[in-house]
Amino acid sequence: MYRNYLLILFFSISFLSESLVAESQDFNYTLSDDSLVNHHASIKRVYYATRTKLKPKVDGKLDDECWKVVGKWDGGFIQQQPHQANAPSQQTEIKILYDDTYLYFAIVCHDDEPDKISPILGRRDENNGDMAGIALDSYNDKQTAFEFNVTAAGQKVDLMHLGEYGWDFNWDAVWDGKSSVGDSAWYAEMRVPFTQLRFANKEEHVWGMHIWRWIHRLSEEDQWKLIPVDAPAMVYIFGELRGIKDIPFKRNFEVLPYVKSKYISDAHDKFKFGGGLDGKIAVTSDFTLDYTVNPDFGQVEADPSVLNLTSYEVFYDEKRPFFLEGNNILEYGAGSDLLFYSRRIGHAPSYEPEYTDGVNSISVPDNTSIINALKLTGKNKKGLSLGIINSMTANEQATLYSNNGSSKEAVEPFTNYFIGRVKKDFNKGNTVLGGLVTSTIRNIKDDHLDFLADNSTVGGVDFEHNWKNRKYFVNLKSFYSQVNGSTNAISSLQKNSRHYFQRPDADHLEYDQELTALEGWGGEISGGKRSGKIRLTGGFDWRSPGVELNDLGYLRQADYIDQNLDFLYWINKPKGILRSYYIGAEQVHHWSYGGENIGDELNINSRIQFKNRWRLDLIFDREFNTIDTRQLRGGPSLRIDNKTRGRINLQTDPGKDVILGFSGYWTRFDDKITQGNYSQFYIQWLISNRFTVTARTTYSNEVDNSQYIMQKEIADKEEYIVGKLDRKTLYTTLRAELFVTPELSLQYYGSPYASTGKFLDYRKVTDSKSKDLNNRYTFLNIEEGDERLLLDENSNLVLNLTEDNQDFNFQEFNSNLVLRWEYKTGSTFYFVWTNNRSRYENVYNPSIGNSLKGISKVAAQNAFMIKLSYWFSL
Repeated sequence: MYRNYLLILFFSISFLSESLVAESQDFNYTLSDDSLVNHHASIKRVYYATRTKLKPKVDGKLDDECWKVVGKWDGGFIQQQPHQANAPSQQTEIKILYDDTYLYFAIVCHDDEPDKISPILGRRDENNGDMAGIALDSYNDKQTAFEFNVTAAGQKVDLMHLGEYGWDFNWDAVWDGKSSVGDSAWYAEMRVPFTQLRFANKEEHVWGMHIWRWIHRLSEEDQWKLIPVDAPAMVYIFGELRGIKDIPFKRNFEVLPYVKSKYISDAHDKFKFGGGLDGKIAVTSDFTLDYTVNPDFGQVEADPSVLNLTSYEVFYDEKRPFFLEGNNILEYGAGSDLLFYSRRIGHAPSYEPEYTDGVNSISVPDNTSIINALKLTGKNKKGLSLGIINSMTANEQATLYSNNGSSKEAVEPFTNYFIGRVKKDFNKGNTVLGGLVTSTIRNIKDDHLDFLADNSTVGGVDFEHNWKNRKYFVNLKSFYSQVNGSTNAISSLQKNSRHYFQRPDADHLEYDQELTALEGWGGEISGGKRSGKIRLTGGFDWRSPGVELNDLGYLRQADYIDQNLDFLYWINKPKGILRSYYIGAEQVHHWSYGGENIGDELNINSRIQFKNRWRLDLIFDREFNTIDTRQLRGGPSLRIDNKTRGRINLQTDPGKDVILGFSGYWTRFDDKITQGNYSQFYIQWLISNRFTVTARTTYSNEVDNSQYIMQKEIADKEEYIVGKLDRKTLYTTLRAELFVTPELSLQYYGSPYASTGKFLDYRKVTDSKSKDLNNRYTFLNIEEGDERLLLDENSNLVLNLTEDNQDFNFQEFNSNLVLRWEYKTGSTFYFVWTNNRSRYENVYNPSIGNSLKGISKVAAQNAFMIKLSYWFSL
């Protein structure tokens, strides 16, 4: 059924997209209410690059002969912010040269107050101080672009433009960029190999081009071709780069081998040695094959600490370089879900061995070993994008230690992951049709691993069309999933928190313990007006009960239908003390897939940018008619009382040496019991242009009147027990970064986290949907004696609180110190020290401050690693 549906939808969209191709027209920007903005945005700017035989030495000084005698300088920049379409406060000039191998860029950033130039050193891909750069739409698809920037301090920032104001800062090319500060200007010089770009192999090239400059002290951005602040997208408004001819195609081979040594303080095998290989192969000028063998991500920063008391999986961002590059092609998101979530590859083992008689300790790998991975990505001159990943992960073993020696036990089977993504542009990039398929296949040979699915397949199609210079859009996505496995695997999946087929009050759900396959579908339809002063968008988002993405994607929850409507009024012209402001409103309604009304939301939010560059955000939420289908972990849906929340964010001038920020919100429920207070303080101190310290501290105090505790059979009846939880959480994230040069740095990251909670009372659920708290719950009694016993109204034992105390105190500390030296372009030396501590106890600490201090008494795991990689090209 679902396969037929997808085929019908795919061919219908194909027909529609072909019919829209004829809508293409010459560019004429008319979306702003300011005629001067429309004028500058409509101007077609073209720069002709000049071929050179003289090669510059990339040192940021621009004193080479080629910059003096070859090609021409161009200027005519226009201010984009704060005073859009006005003349810039400072002049900027650019020159572009090329030869068979490289593009060369020179940017002169004139400044009549040179002592106020901000040459601030920071991490690669962080925007710090004065900057200038260039973005190239080498596909000329009006959607994607490769951007290369240099700060006044000489730090490189590269990224990819993805569609409507999406940026991928994780893309790191191998190129050279330097800068220098003079007595009346600062200078940027860049050399970008053609091998780092992707483009069609033809005689003469026409690329989109965007050149910009940021003046830090003024928060001013100047652009070679104006892209209005309120434009619905960027790349389609770029100017053009012409003149590049007869570039010989070279089948580039990049190789990045590495070796490492690691010491772990509390491991049985303390010393570990290893090596691996990353690389790229230019299959054609516009398609690249990335490969990795035994990759290592030891220098990647740890995930933040979270004590999760909900039924939902915590989402963590991808941080591993191999999986970050090329995400613009592989990305397929719907609502809060992803069809491809690369964190699934190499995840922590799924099985946890038990301590049986004689076992003293168990060593389980932190992650599943990635044997190898291949990734093919690119886009041809006809607008066809292709992305393919195939990765294999190892049969992972835990080691069980006893007095008689050690033994092995499988904790994860050998697994193959496959992702295929295709997209086709029509109508100068205004129309896009695409599809995606993912496959996970496990080789399960151990009976205790049969709770895992044997295989799963997900397929989806997506379609987007824009018109009136992308002022209006419509977006459609639909996907189907099928998971196959043993009855144990599919039963576990049905009972999983994403599905809860066992819910007793859901007529549209039926748990079947004999199933060996689970299938379902989902999608979204959205559209509206997304530019100008007034913007209005809306849509529907749905997931059937059986849809399942989590073998290779991310699914927060199945079994819902959401409708949303968003309104935004945005003014970006400075007036009085205001630089810009907007006010927005959002309405959302939730149903289950069976048609149950399960909630409504109203949201009003605003942002004010002041002329002194302070920023203020004000947010107000109201949630009502909420029926939570997940709170009782497979039990009946539970009414949650109406909720009101307010939030304020305030940040001082980001151009100062000291930046302060505060964020706070409060939550109050109509039951007069459940509430929460949250506050966050932020400081960034630029001690010098080479040394920065930032700290972010968060404190929350919450009272939850319906925190789930357990499901238990009492007097031959299944009962659901909840409690009134008083929880306090305090954590800090500290960063200190010292840069000797843009290539040599010492960076520290530390994050202590403490969360402590006490249950003030306990109740069982009697009438889960009642609006009256007295009917919804029945209080349970605590009998004090030699033991603390939790009893129901008939004196039946519910829980022995002495043996099974529900209070908790969770403490964790993650830190790493990284010495990074890019001793040669693309080649890096790392020294890493990590210090991690974690403890969970069923005791309550009334002082969250003392709980945080107590982390120092928790046993630590220290690890030291040295890693050396060397990049070369064949």
